Amino acid sequence: MRTALCISLFLVSFAASAVDALQIAQQLNQAGAPQLALARVVRDQPPQPNGPAWYDWESLRLTLLSATQQPAEIAARATLYPQNAPHDFLQKALGHGAWAQLTLKHGAAARTLLARLIWQFDLNPADQQWARRLVIRSYLVERKADEAYRAMLRYRQDFQPLPKDVAAEFAQGLLSEGGATEAMTWFAELDPANPVTLALQMQAGLIAPEAALAKARKALQKQPNAAPYAAIIADGAEMLKDNRQRIGALEKWLGLAEPAEDSTDRVAQLWRAYLQEADSLGNHAQVLQGDDASWLDLALHTAASDTLGARALYAYVAQQGSSEAAREIALSRLYAALIAAQMEGATVRLFNATPWGGEKIMGSTLDHLLTRASDGLPDAATRKLYFTAGRMLEQRHDALGAADYYAQAVLKSDLHHPDGLATLALQRTVASLERAGFKDDAEQFYRTAMAQKVMPKPAVGRKDKRKK
Repeated sequence: MRTALCISLFLVSFAASAVDALQIAQQLNQAGAPQLALARVVRDQPPQPNGPAWYDWESLRLTLLSATQQPAEIAARATLYPQNAPHDFLQKALGHGAWAQLTLKHGAAARTLLARLIWQFDLNPADQQWARRLVIRSYLVERKADEAYRAMLRYRQDFQPLPKDVAAEFAQGLLSEGGATEAMTWFAELDPANPVTLALQMQAGLIAPEAALAKARKALQKQPNAAPYAAIIADGAEMLKDNRQRIGALEKWLGLAEPAEDSTDRVAQLWRAYLQEADSLGNHAQVLQGDDASWLDLALHTAASDTLGARALYAYVAQQGSSEAAREIALSRLYAALIAAQMEGATVRLFNATPWGGEKIMGSTLDHLLTRASDGLPDAATRKLYFTAGRMLEQRHDALGAADYYAQAVLKSDLHHPDGLATLALQRTVASLERAGFKDDAEQFYRTAMAQKVMPKPAVGRKDKRKK
């Protein structure tokens, strides 16, 4: 139902007048299509703040940029706002700007904006508390755990009683910096059902890692999308020196965690775990370092019985390979292996983080990787490879590049009888083209794809035959 509404609003937008353009963008956002709404804003917002309506557009733009995780764009747009901008708008802009700077790991810059927000505006209690918590996070992103801890204590003194979710936020922040002792300050205020409580118990030695892992696995069975439990398994496995279990948990976490969550450390942890597992497998097989062909051959033969081990071996060659050709082959096979294991989300996070060291895969290099990864596979099997590449570039906010890969996923689909992946790829192609400023191409691509769909024949009514 939501998809149909989004498509309907999208097609109507081509014929809409400038008067109701902002309303349509707002409707797209309310319908759960922030990307399409942002494309509308980018296309139709007046270029300069020369009237009240501009600030309505800009307010929506800030909301959408936050929803689509584009902190750099929010930070850049702050230079457009004049000093005489409406008071309410400046308050919102400072809040979004502080969030953006935090996401970019600029703690001091975030605190500068938050100081203006806290001292120059009459914030309501909820906004006041939110801003104070962002100050605490600004210290955490700078690895200043002591300052964060003191700010947490002042917060608890000023805002009593402390909600359980805030206590969990503080405990998690200190745990991430290795401050289990300090995190125990909030242990009594934590919800026993919160995964942070279990993580703190394990890190503080109140529960054995084996017991914590058992509870986390049981919780994941009931809540498959609960990333914190995957993190507990990863950390517990490290305590138990169970590297294979750690790899599986880190891969799962990368696929479950929200894009806003800090994955830099987890990606680095996964990469180290891959290398450790590959060293073990290579030593067992007595493969010499620098013999790329033998490492790749070992990975190929390992894949039949040990897919996790094969991924580790490919990751090893991708970083440690002695030739560029071997590293490219290993990267393409790692990419394909992750997607074959239905870990598309982990693939996006892992490859966007360039764990092998060096520049992000771009342009012709990404094309070459996809060509290698899809070599010998039928179109039906390669669609996810290209769709995942579209997701990678979408997260980088390369709308035109994402549209290209989404479109290839569409063209490799059976458009006469499109399945869910084909439909989603079509929607994202259209949205990405529109976002990149190619509205005519977006409309034409959509119409062409829909024209190939075989419409179901109307059912022939049957007379109701009753037994006499």
